[in-house]
Amino acid sequence: MSLTNGIKRIFESIGKDNNPAYVVVAIATAKGICRPMFTMMDKKESPETKKYTALREGLTEVIAIPTYLACGALAGKGAALVKDPAKAKMAKHNLRFLGVCAAALVIIPGLCSAIIKPFTDMIFHKNKKNEPARLDVTSQAPDIDISKNQKVGNVSQMPKTNPMFRSYNIDAFANNGMKVG
Repeated sequence: MSLTNGIKRIFESIGKDNNPAYVVVAIATAKGICRPMFTMMDKKESPETKKYTALREGLTEVIAIPTYLACGALAGKGAALVKDPAKAKMAKHNLRFLGVCAAALVIIPGLCSAIIKPFTDMIFHKNKKNEPARLDVTSQAPDIDISKNQKVGNVSQMPKTNPMFRSYNIDAFANNGMKVG
């Protein structure tokens, strides 16, 4: 057997039973190794940012690999409903592909949103005590008296410190016939 015949047999074998999950698993594995490595080699970022980003990227691919395999396999099970064996084989390939697509578009982002943030917070010991206090702006409403006949001043009467007020004629907005209240 020559080298060309061996290569030809390999390609024929791959083409007969190509599972799309294997392709995306290979890509996810490469991304799971290379992206965190390249992130850690970035000299411009702080060490804490590099660690957090590399962990997120690695965890994303750790979640993605089994999800791709499971979704492709589960979707391929739907081909059992097809009676014709030739059509069942084609349906199996197409359903696997759709399962992998659904995993990439919906399932993996959902799992990552649910799992990665709490996990990284646990790893980096982020807790509620370190968060800044939130202001309750609804309970402290200012007491402002606005009467219906109050006229908004001209731009020339406004302070010149803010350049935003120089280009608008506020009288035009106040006298356009629109009423509030």
